Amino acid sequence: MALDYQIAIPSYKRAELLKNVTLKTLEKYGARKDRITIFVANEEEQKNYNSVLSGYKIVVAEIGQLNAYRFYHREYYPKGTPLLNLDDDIYDLQQPNDKNKLEPYDGTLDELVQLGFDLCEASGAKMWGINPVNNAFFMQDWAVIGLRYICGNFYGNYAGDPAIIGDDRPSLLSSGDDYETTIRSFLQNGAVVRIDWITPITKYFAKNGGIDSEVIDKGYADRQEEHAAELQAIIERYPHLTSPQVKANGIFNIQVKKLTFGKIPRIHKTK
Repeated sequence: MALDYQIAIPSYKRAELLKNVTLKTLEKYGARKDRITIFVANEEEQKNYNSVLSGYKIVVAEIGQLNAYRFYHREYYPKGTPLLNLDDDIYDLQQPNDKNKLEPYDGTLDELVQLGFDLCEASGAKMWGINPVNNAFFMQDWAVIGLRYICGNFYGNYAGDPAIIGDDRPSLLSSGDDYETTIRSFLQNGAVVRIDWITPITKYFAKNGGIDSEVIDKGYADRQEEHAAELQAIIERYPHLTSPQVKANGIFNIQVKKLTFGKIPRIHKTK
């Protein structure tokens, strides 16, 4: 039986981008429009999004990406609903070919989501994602069951997930929230799942809208100030599972410890 899942997209000050990017990607991969709900910060944003988008459910949640997650996990979807959580700037999905070059993903969204939740059900995990690195050299021909970083731009979990809404969650800030959620889900369920042969095309730390505008609206000079502080706090909470990392562009980051309990080989389609 086909999985009855929902697609949740928190978005802030990016109606045109959402229309031209993520929603076009979803259409390309056959997503049903009636599965999609867009969560915005307030009624003014709802009015703006309604003027740009046609035929989509646009729901007022709360300002802040993590706050939006918590809203729809607690108040909008019935507990246990399988959710695909997306950013509003997913330009495409890609996979390596037999020459180790990236090409567009060759399946449907339904097939990918079904695989992610099937692997969760088989392993006892409650969260799955895809490879965050858009580089075939760092991609693998398997899905990993264990501990890997699950990037917040494209991942699956179940409504009511305590990794997100639990009262013991130490931070309600959006910067670094996906590291916190990954580790909490791993500790609560014993594993997360990452499909390592698929990666999103997106722009990390994009300006104009999204978390960048959220952080600036809260009074920070730029996102990096809050981001670095949040990641350092996560490292201090989970020193046995994380370590600091500074990327080539100078952005402070986290290295999540790699723990592998199982590998599921990549599904190759017959052409």
